[in-house]
Amino acid sequence: MYLPEWAKKFKEPRTEIRKISGHYYKYQVEYRYNKEKKRSDKITVGLLGKITEQDGFIPSEKRQLKEKAKRAVDPTKVDIKMFGVYGLFSELLDEEVQGMRTIYNSEDWEVLLSVAMMRFAHEAPIQCMQRLHHHDYSSLFWHNQVLTDKIITNTLRYIGENRQLILKWMKSRISFPENPNNSEKEYMMIDSTHVTTTSNHLHVNAPGYNPDKSFDEQIRLMYMFACGIKEPVYYRLINGNINDVSSMKLCLEEMKTDKVIFVADKGFYSKGNIDALNDNKLQYIIPLYRNNRLIHFSPLEQIDFKKNNKFFIYEKRIIWYYSYQNEGQYFTTFLDEKLRVEEEEDYILRMATHPEKYNKEGFDKKLHSFGTLTLTTNVEIAPQELYENYKQRNEIEVMFDSYKNFLKADRMYMQDRMVLEGWLMANFIAMIAYYKLYDKIREAKLLSKYSPKDIIEISKSIFKIRINDQWYTTETTRKTKELFEKITINYLKERS
Repeated sequence: MYLPEWAKKFKEPRTEIRKISGHYYKYQVEYRYNKEKKRSDKITVGLLGKITEQDGFIPSEKRQLKEKAKRAVDPTKVDIKMFGVYGLFSELLDEEVQGMRTIYNSEDWEVLLSVAMMRFAHEAPIQCMQRLHHHDYSSLFWHNQVLTDKIITNTLRYIGENRQLILKWMKSRISFPENPNNSEKEYMMIDSTHVTTTSNHLHVNAPGYNPDKSFDEQIRLMYMFACGIKEPVYYRLINGNINDVSSMKLCLEEMKTDKVIFVADKGFYSKGNIDALNDNKLQYIIPLYRNNRLIHFSPLEQIDFKKNNKFFIYEKRIIWYYSYQNEGQYFTTFLDEKLRVEEEEDYILRMATHPEKYNKEGFDKKLHSFGTLTLTTNVEIAPQELYENYKQRNEIEVMFDSYKNFLKADRMYMQDRMVLEGWLMANFIAMIAYYKLYDKIREAKLLSKYSPKDIIEISKSIFKIRINDQWYTTETTRKTKELFEKITINYLKERS
């Protein structure tokens, strides 16, 4: 295109001057290689401004505003930043971050971790993350640029589209020891939970069964929990109207392992479900309601019950047990004597306060079922190990509770399936951090005083301030330092 001499002097590399309706405009352009055409395509990035013979180059007002906004949100220009959340989160997930570095590009894993941390600490939606990231110390290390909604969405979409990379990372976190006698470390438990979603564009949400008896459209999330490391290690998004049995087999195929046990709740047992699990060669541990006719309580009615049966000790409680077969299915009934006394006492007290529901006849009928638990399984393990594995189901319940209550993820509004997949990955990472923190508090025997949320809130009060181009950690109370020492959180010592 012909350009007058006065306009040519404004032409610069990676720019183009165009004549539109008798006026000259300067655009920023870039060149991208096209594999199909085997040459570079010229791409217009945006308008830089207008060119006139009298005034020369006149910058675009919109571009000036964008540049001004960009400078205003430059995370490196902030002198006071929240430090505690980044310190806590990065310490808890140190091994996971190292593994992520080997699988994802830095621009992807940095954004993913930033989103996961904002979920972990603030239960934040995407639209609030730019501000939180801007004022957090992590912005100096993870994506040290403005973190816009568009960047987050595009990154989550990329993460979600590449399920194989997610699987590679999840598999890197677990390993199965060769010792065949160490089944506690080998086996994982599997179960699912439902999450309500109102999106019309996901194509995986549908009305389905859930314990809340809700008829809202939902998705299902299948999780695996590793007994050895006591952490969640796998998740998968499933259509809301698909049952657990039909989806578990595909989950095992995806993880390439058969060392998984489905630990059900008491409402799951039925002949049809047992047959479906056996037909699909899925391993299970399933409890029965105490009123199930397949349970034999007759051994407990014998005076010499303890003489003829065995026991083991679980968490300082004596557990008696006996095994038997009924209608082709093997069962083991356990008796916790301490629980038995507690339940008997509770029932008798209710007879006084609620006589319309609790009476002596009912007490006599339940007498030999108090304190019992009956399990059936197709796994060849000893009764004590069977009992201990079932008791770990509580770990799964803690995991689901953290997902729905701690992360406030019991309802989703995503409209894009692939973005949702990436969002679930970010929430999964946040849940791992939550569980690691929960375990530290439990190991320190402080769960009666502190929850993971309490530790996070304390961490939010710890800042970094920049003085003479040097970052310093703000003052911390002695009580906080002693608490962190008890739960083996060391970022105050190592990074101050």
